[in-house]
Amino acid sequence: MKMTVLALVLAGVLVTLGGSALALEPTDILFPHSWEGDIDQLKLEEPSGIVYHATRGTLFAVGDEGDLCEIKTDGTPIKKERLRSEWPYSDFEGVTYDSASGLVYIAVEGVDQILEVNPDTFEVLREFDVQREFDGVTYLDPEGNGIEAISFVPDSTHPEGGTFYVTNQSWALPPAEEPSVLLEVVAPLRSRAGPTTIRRAMVPGIVDMAALHYERKANRLFVISDSTNTLFEMTLEGALTRSWAFPGSTQEGLAMDGDGFVYVAEDSGGIQKLKWLRDQ
Repeated sequence: MKMTVLALVLAGVLVTLGGSALALEPTDILFPHSWEGDIDQLKLEEPSGIVYHATRGTLFAVGDEGDLCEIKTDGTPIKKERLRSEWPYSDFEGVTYDSASGLVYIAVEGVDQILEVNPDTFEVLREFDVQREFDGVTYLDPEGNGIEAISFVPDSTHPEGGTFYVTNQSWALPPAEEPSVLLEVVAPLRSRAGPTTIRRAMVPGIVDMAALHYERKANRLFVISDSTNTLFEMTLEGALTRSWAFPGSTQEGLAMDGDGFVYVAEDSGGIQKLKWLRDQ
């Protein structure tokens, strides 16, 4: 009931942003999909992040216990390794990749790091410590929950080849301390020197933003609010454009491929594969 009521309210807000109300059918708020099944053949412990690597045509997924795996889009295992075993350095919460270099990047929650990983060997090449404050506000409190989701947005005009977008794990909205926020983060990917800094902070008004995906074709971010089971589409400035009531539970990873399939890593176990019925 909580999910349905919230989704109805949010959908109503979104359609009236332009100043005129639009009539909605109840099905308009539901994410249109068909369920393809749970493809997690490796039984990854607490899946918490997933990304589709378009160059390789495979999926990379991470778990809360420091695991990284590569699988085919039907779930066929390719490789799995435990990169870290010591808490909190093993608390992997998200994974993304740079389409220009092909390198994979993992967000580590407990220490607020981004790991750069060779997708062939799974070797950790570099570690980036993310700045915790921006404009005098602490968004990643060392005593808080830290980074929860990550997605790389490529930009050929940017000196580092693009920037990361990350969310923190928070169930609070302003003016509370450490509110739920979307951060744009710059790391020295190309310059290979200097700190990893927050470029800007955006508060889209969504709690528990647990999964994040950037769709290049639409130039949009997609984020799942885990506790409300809602999928949001937003601009790179954090402005909401659409929302849907989303299937599943404990959704902590989100990926989309070029064939209309959506992959959801669920912290309670499993990687769900859905077909997005966009034309229905």
